[in-house]
Amino acid sequence: MGITYREAKRILAKQDEARDVINSYRGMETLGKRLQLRSNKELILKLLEIEEDESIVEVFAHLKALYEEQWGDAEVMQPPEVPGELKEDAKEDKSSSELSKKSKVESTSSVPANAGN
Repeated sequence: MGITYREAKRILAKQDEARDVINSYRGMETLGKRLQLRSNKELILKLLEIEEDESIVEVFAHLKALYEEQWGDAEVMQPPEVPGELKEDAKEDKSSSELSKKSKVESTSSVPANAGN
């Protein structure tokens, strides 16, 4: 055997933790579509629209810390032609429709505790 009993128990505990995290996000991946928006990006913009300035600044501070590399990429991008209006992305439409189909199948059940064991 390649691993010890304790190591195997630690790995199983991590799998259970990962399963719990995935299950807690169940349904959120398609929330924008279910609210009849084109994408979750549009949902994010709409949510920021209804928040107070202080809340937006706080969220931006978290985003900047969590996604430092992407934040830097965004700073060097040219501003959008129409701020607040997202362009349709053919690649995104395809992947989101595939994700939607997958979510519909998965939404009928959560990840079982013994999956992959």
